[in-house]
Amino acid sequence: MEYGLERSPDVERAAERLARPHARAALVTKRVLDIVLALVLLVAVLPLVVVVLLMLGFAGEGMFERRRRLGRHGNAVVLTRFQSLPGGAVGRGLERIGARELPLLISVLRGKLSFVGPRMVEPGTGAGHTGPRRLMAPGLIGPAQLGRSDASEHALDDAYVESWSLWSDLQLLVGRRPTAHQSVSKSSS
Repeated sequence: MEYGLERSPDVERAAERLARPHARAALVTKRVLDIVLALVLLVAVLPLVVVVLLMLGFAGEGMFERRRRLGRHGNAVVLTRFQSLPGGAVGRGLERIGARELPLLISVLRGKLSFVGPRMVEPGTGAGHTGPRRLMAPGLIGPAQLGRSDASEHALDDAYVESWSLWSDLQLLVGRRPTAHQSVSKSSS
């Protein structure tokens, strides 16, 4: 089910840019990097996942919570996270390091999410999933999630997709906002 089938000129421009051979090759590289990084992280955090599962099992409540979000092209994506972890020093420490989010790595492996991309949008917030940002899989991090700009989240996500490159993804992974996004934040102030 694609949300908002109409395509505005900015969506058309971004789609044409992403369809170019060099951009398509870069998108394939992005996907391969997502898979490799997700596999490496899953292996590295496996002991932590076991600890979280044991804690949740002993707490006696459900282990997972599921949330629906809009993914690429407006397709519904069900995201799975661990339930809130039990209190205590260990539970608080695991919450602080983001252990609840570890199941999202499976969504990255499945191609429903990317490590870097536009923010995830809840269904029913139609204005949140129009524009170029709907052309790419949502990311665990992205320009809107960094929260260091006065620009709207939508404008940052759209600018990210319109000027996407592997280099901009790398900059976002290390916590820097690429130059194209900085110019958006200045122009929308």
